[in-house]
Amino acid sequence: MMNPSSESHISCPLLNRMVLDHLINNLINGDYTIADQLGITASMVAPLTDLRPAEINRLAELRGCVRIAVDIPALSRLLDRLMQDRLKEKLVHELVRRDAPQPMLKHLFQITSREATAMRFALGLPGSPGRARQPTEAEEHKAWELMQELSIPANRMNAEDWLALHDSTGIPLRVLWPMVNEMPIPTPILVRWATDMKDPTSTIHAPSGSGNDHHG
Repeated sequence: MMNPSSESHISCPLLNRMVLDHLINNLINGDYTIADQLGITASMVAPLTDLRPAEINRLAELRGCVRIAVDIPALSRLLDRLMQDRLKEKLVHELVRRDAPQPMLKHLFQITSREATAMRFALGLPGSPGRARQPTEAEEHKAWELMQELSIPANRMNAEDWLALHDSTGIPLRVLWPMVNEMPIPTPILVRWATDMKDPTSTIHAPSGSGNDHHG
């Protein structure tokens, strides 16, 4: 395996030809931006723009004339970010499809009302159904029991937690959101906090911050 901290270079005739074609076309059109970035000198411009196709192919096939460089660490970081963005987009779309209320979308992903409306339109969903109904007593009881098992305060629940709670209870997200946020902090958390307060070495405190933070 290649050292992930290194820069990888390859020389491929097909890719080399594409680079040369792009460079030459830009020079012919009077655009010297790429040439300046590559360090092409003024004395090289005329010979480059005068090359015939066969001569360009010959240059492309010569090893060391053109090399494509890939910054592996940078590519790895960008791929990680793209995968995170894809997961975020997937979660947001799933929440919107399941009729998540605007305050939930705002709290988890800082999505505005206008953005949420645009997403619903893009996903082919009808307009927002409006005010959520009141939960039934049975729904309150079911949600309370699951929150005790989950042992996470509402303000620390992430998108996956809310979707899992919705799947487990069958209660609409629009009903769950205000109901769960009004619930007392689950007993297991209070027990942990009380224990931590007695332990001077403990670094665990009452959680705060974004509801989309991942919990431990």
